[in-house]
Amino acid sequence: MISALDKHLLQAYLHGEMDEAAAEAFEILMIERPELAELVDADTALHLGLAARGTVAPAQPDAAPATVVQLPTPQRVHTTSWAPLLAAASVMLAIGLGLGRLWPSQSAELVPTTLLSIDRLRNSVSAVPQLRLPAEGQIVLSVPIAAEPGCTAVVRIEQSSTMLQAKARADDFGFANLSLAARHLKPGKAEVLVACDGRELARYPVEFIR
Repeated sequence: MISALDKHLLQAYLHGEMDEAAAEAFEILMIERPELAELVDADTALHLGLAARGTVAPAQPDAAPATVVQLPTPQRVHTTSWAPLLAAASVMLAIGLGLGRLWPSQSAELVPTTLLSIDRLRNSVSAVPQLRLPAEGQIVLSVPIAAEPGCTAVVRIEQSSTMLQAKARADDFGFANLSLAARHLKPGKAEVLVACDGRELARYPVEFIR
């Protein structure tokens, strides 16, 4: 979609009203915005066609850029600073049009992470083990996984109406480490299940506390 800002920049470029730096910046913008380049090409083709016939179309101030017939003059006249407008067009391009690029804001801060481990021996203890949840940040839940040849285990956390699961492979110590945000769990009893091809391999009852 051609905006009013695009039309203004096109008019300035076609009339040679940009300085060298601004014109080069606009030409780079045209590489990323093929529709702008097509309008410039259409204007040039129209001008050449009219010149070949010996006719010149009158200027239409309110017309779309594609109907402007003036070619850029060899000398670009420095009348206005176009850098802010080109910068605004580039921002609109990055934010509004997508073009397959992502520009996420990066945080320099570290994320607090709490390690919670399920002891494989706790299954034999009558009391349900308690795991303390942090108020915020990330959790790494370390779950023991029995090795099953040719099978990638699924670890599932079940707590009231909440169910979280992910495929996991055991490390050299027979544990899988799963990361999740602390807000996904709440204080109370839960069960951590390990399954393979729909077959339950282990079930660990736990209680999360604050």
